[in-house]
Amino acid sequence: MKMLMLRSSDFQVGIIVQCTYSRSREVYMTLRSFNIAPWLLILTIIVFLSGCAHEPPEEPPTGSYLEDIYSKANTNPDVDKFCNAMSPYLQYIEPRIPLLPDDLTFVFRVSGAYYGYAFSCMEDTDKKEASLLYLKGRDLSLDELKRYRIFTQALNDTVQNFREALPKGLDKRDLQAIYWTAVNWAGWINLNLEKPEAIADIPKVEAMLEFLNTLDESYNNGTVHAVLGTLYANRPKAEGGDPEKAKEQFDKAFTYSGNSLFTIHVMYAKFYACRIQDRELFKKTLEQVIGTPANTYADKTFVNEVARRKAKVLLEHIDTYFKAAETKKNPEAGTTP
Repeated sequence: MKMLMLRSSDFQVGIIVQCTYSRSREVYMTLRSFNIAPWLLILTIIVFLSGCAHEPPEEPPTGSYLEDIYSKANTNPDVDKFCNAMSPYLQYIEPRIPLLPDDLTFVFRVSGAYYGYAFSCMEDTDKKEASLLYLKGRDLSLDELKRYRIFTQALNDTVQNFREALPKGLDKRDLQAIYWTAVNWAGWINLNLEKPEAIADIPKVEAMLEFLNTLDESYNNGTVHAVLGTLYANRPKAEGGDPEKAKEQFDKAFTYSGNSLFTIHVMYAKFYACRIQDRELFKKTLEQVIGTPANTYADKTFVNEVARRKAKVLLEHIDTYFKAAETKKNPEAGTTP
């Protein structure tokens, strides 16, 4: 029986581990090798205290492990390894989330992990599973916002009252909670537009994203603008959509990201180009993504490789998005209306 000392900038704790020293050393070195943020040492403590009978998977996921895929530097292009590893890790972490309810760094990174796993790995292969992941990520951050009485009371009120309540009950200290609630919620909406409840949720998610932009327009590389653009674009005008506003938001997203996040270009093609039925814009945008090496912006290699994969899938199904438009030619102008 040995004592293993784990150190971080925030705390120092000694743990008596009821396992062999060699196994403890192996786990410790594995964690160190992935340069995981200090908060993850808390998870390590839980692992040891729970005993050797409930050990986590052998290796942390390659890539942006429990991190924000849009803003954290990540030079690893191995998306497959990341996707294969994330599922068992999230399954292991889920029952332990209630043990750390006041560690907001942990809460928001797990919420971001749900989003990252759903967006990067599941959207294009398992819509149902991706939807569940988005809802888990949303609810985790939403629970933090529900600590504020004004927000909770307005959440089930009219859209106007909800919009007016946001600046009364929230401020810059709540940026992460608002962001991960809204982007996970929008991810779920965009996969479930055939459901009336998804359409009904759009105005409140738009309100949250618009409010977030009043707090910090450049937040998280401008991805708030891109997500807002998807919501403005994913409905016809008659149903509340606004392609012009969507274009404005995507242009801002390109600016604040420095055109370095290829996922924004993919969203632009999938939602804006499809909404205005511009097949050439769709094709040109996605071909540009595919033709640009993922490591063009080295610190965004992982998320840009995800974008390149998504672009290939979208191009393979281009006729699904534009077949109807191709068959409806304007006999006078000779163009697609």
